[in-house]
Amino acid sequence: MKISALLRSLHDRLPISIRARKWIALPVIAFTALGAPVSAASPGPDALPAWSEGYFDIHHISTGRGSSAYFVFPDGTTMLIDAGESDPRFVASVRPLKPFPPRPDGKRSAAYWIADYIRQFAPAGRPAKLDYALITHFHSDHMGTITADKPMSRTGAYRLAGITEIAELLPIGTLVDRAAPTYDYPVDLRKCTEGSDGLGLSNYLDFAAYRMKNGQAVIGLQPGALDQIKLARADAFPAFHIRNIASNGIIWTGARNEAHPYIPKGAVTDCRFDENPFSNVLTFAYGRFKYYTGGDIPGVPNYTQPWWRDVETPVSAVVGPVDVMLLDHHGNRDSVNENILRNLAPRVMVQQNWLSPQPGEEVVTRMASRGLYPGPRDVFATGMSPESREVIGPIMDSIYKSYGGHVVVRVAPGGEQYEVFVLNDANDRREVVKRFGPYQSK
Repeated sequence: MKISALLRSLHDRLPISIRARKWIALPVIAFTALGAPVSAASPGPDALPAWSEGYFDIHHISTGRGSSAYFVFPDGTTMLIDAGESDPRFVASVRPLKPFPPRPDGKRSAAYWIADYIRQFAPAGRPAKLDYALITHFHSDHMGTITADKPMSRTGAYRLAGITEIAELLPIGTLVDRAAPTYDYPVDLRKCTEGSDGLGLSNYLDFAAYRMKNGQAVIGLQPGALDQIKLARADAFPAFHIRNIASNGIIWTGARNEAHPYIPKGAVTDCRFDENPFSNVLTFAYGRFKYYTGGDIPGVPNYTQPWWRDVETPVSAVVGPVDVMLLDHHGNRDSVNENILRNLAPRVMVQQNWLSPQPGEEVVTRMASRGLYPGPRDVFATGMSPESREVIGPIMDSIYKSYGGHVVVRVAPGGEQYEVFVLNDANDRREVVKRFGPYQSK
C-alpha cells in the first residue's frame, strides 16, 4: 500500500469527532527494512488526546479518598474544584462501612496524585498552574485532612494536606470558598475548632489568612453572580459562562444576578452544624452544553431534620436541564432527589465516591427511573464497592457504564457535542480504557 493510501486509511478509521479536530495530526510513519510501520515520537495508542484551544475539559480525578475535579476552559484557563483526602478517624467511626483503596496507591498523598494528574493534562506549552482553586465546603473529603503529624508549609504558617498541599505543589491564582473574606457565616468559623473537621478548618483559615496577608487572591463565591470566575480571554469565547447558583444556603433567583436566602438566618447558632447545605453550587455553560456541580448539598431530609435540608429542590428549579451532572454528596442516600433529576434530566451523570454506601440503593432507583424523565442516561463512577453492586443488583448495570477510573468529559468547540473518556486510575500513565459518545448537547 502506498504511504498516501495508508494515511488515508488510518484517518478514515478515526472517530468523526477526532477527524474534525484541527489539532489532530497523524503520526509521522517510518518504515523498517521489512516494511513494518513504526510510529515516530507519538503518544501511546491509548493516551488521551491532548487538550486543544476551543475544547472544554472536565477531569473527575479518582484518588479513592475524596472529591477533586480539574477543569481546562476553552482558552486554557484552569480551575480545580476540591482536593479531598478523607479523615481516617471518620472512616474508623463509620465501620463496618469501607473506604475505597487509595488510587493509584497509598504511598503518596491524594494531593500529590492530584497535582501529578494536573501536570500530565495541563495545557501544553505553558507552566502547570491553577488560575482558580475552589473549595465547595469545609469537609475533609473536599479540602483535605489535617493531623498533628502533617508537614508544615514552606511558609511555616499552616500544615500541608489537600488544598494546602496543592498550593505547595502548584501555583494558585485565586482561591475561592463559601465564606471569604470574613469567615463568619453562619457562625464565626474561627471558633469551630472541635470535631473531626475542626483542625482542618482551622488550618485552612490559616492558609487563607496567609494568602490575603501576602496579596494573594482569596474570594468568596457570590451566589447568583455570572462569570465571577471567568476566562482569561473571555472575548474569544463569548458562549462560555459560569453561573454561581448557590453558596451559604443563598440561592440564585433565576433573574439577573439576584439571590435570596433559603436557609433561614439564625437556623444555625453554634459550631455543631453540617457544612453540606452551605456548599457552593455552580453551572458551566458552553453554547448548548451545560454542566452542574453542587458539592454535598442534600435533598432528602430525614424525619428529624428541618425542611431547609432539601437544598436540591430549589437549586434544581433555577438550574433547569443539563447535559452532565455531578451527583451531589457522592450519591449518598440523602441526595439526588426526585426533583433534581426531573428538573436537570441529565444525559450523563458522574459519581465521585469513596465509601462503600455510595450510592444508596434508592438513589440508583431514582437515577434509573424513566418516570422522572424520559430517555437514556449513562452513569460513570470513579469507584465502586463490590458490596454495593451485590446489594443493589442488576439495576446498576442498566445505567452504569463504568465503575471505576478517572472520568473525563471533553466538550467540542462551540459546545455542540461532547465525549466521555474513562482513564485507568491504577497507574500514573492514566491511559484511556473506555470511550463513549459523541453525545449531542441539549
